[in-house]
Amino acid sequence: MKYYIVEGTPDGAYNAATKAREDVEKILVNQGIEKFYIPSIYGVQKNKLLKWKQFFVYRKNKKIWDKALSSLNSGDVLYLQYPILNATTKVADVIKKYREKGIKFVAIIHDMDSLRINKEESSSMLYKRVCYEDKYVLNEMDYIICHNSSMKKELVKLGNDPKNLIELKIFDYLLDFEPKKFKRTKNDPVIIAGNLSPDKAKYLSDIKKLNVKFNLFGVGFNDQVAGKNITYKGKFKPDELLNHLEGGFGLVWDGKSIDTIEGGFGNYLRYNNPHKVSLYLTAGIPVIVWKESALADYIEKNHLGIAVNNLNEIEKKINNLSDKEYNEICDNIKAVSKKLKNGEFLKEALNKIK
Repeated sequence: MKYYIVEGTPDGAYNAATKAREDVEKILVNQGIEKFYIPSIYGVQKNKLLKWKQFFVYRKNKKIWDKALSSLNSGDVLYLQYPILNATTKVADVIKKYREKGIKFVAIIHDMDSLRINKEESSSMLYKRVCYEDKYVLNEMDYIICHNSSMKKELVKLGNDPKNLIELKIFDYLLDFEPKKFKRTKNDPVIIAGNLSPDKAKYLSDIKKLNVKFNLFGVGFNDQVAGKNITYKGKFKPDELLNHLEGGFGLVWDGKSIDTIEGGFGNYLRYNNPHKVSLYLTAGIPVIVWKESALADYIEKNHLGIAVNNLNEIEKKINNLSDKEYNEICDNIKAVSKKLKNGEFLKEALNKIK
């Protein structure tokens, strides 16, 4: 039998879901893979004085995993979305125990926190934990569906067999409705959607210096970002957002500066497939990505947008693009958008698992 792990309980307790994780679950169900509940509990303490409680939650979760997996049989295949939501110590040992009993494990990576979390910007305890999990939990997988070739190289460095690593290429973005169609031109404002808080997107404080108009969507908007070239459009749920994305391009940028990528979130673009790219392409919007990001090659080869070294280049890059070239990019996006909405990229990856 084939199962996928749902952490928490059938009534939704302890469950945390994002659009990306929900879409993966829907695609797995579509492929005839059944739910397998592991009633683990959330136990991350933010209060430093209560950190000691975390250890007991981790130990409890290990026992919960062990008990749940004991109901499986040799030959069963278990898919898990990684990283594990409700952290536990030694879960790698539990997985190893059941692999030795003939159960196969497949990880679908959403994030590798050892690549995303900057050692200098986080607690040493957190950094050590995520590095431990990325190495030892993922090394126990029979197959890993990772984002792209850049992430694949990092997984090989951690000791994973390249034959067991499958590249997703880009995240799907399922839709069961047709989003509003906008007449787009290259001269429309550039869209920035997502977490707009200074902690995640400090560079926003400087976009007022650019001779480019921006439409901003999301949580955490700070009035100090405001400028004549900036319009804040509000925050919306993922599916609702698609009907409000007015603009000519969608920007994917992280970090502290408009001049260069800095910090953990910025550097992470070298390895991950931002879900935001899938959002823009699903909505039919050409994207602007960092030249050194992992997805830049895919975007440029498939003519789905433009790549820049820094945000100062946006104005010139757009001006040098003819209306015909822009319309061709929009046409190229239509085919990719259809695949994203139908979950074709993950389906292709799943079909490579033997």
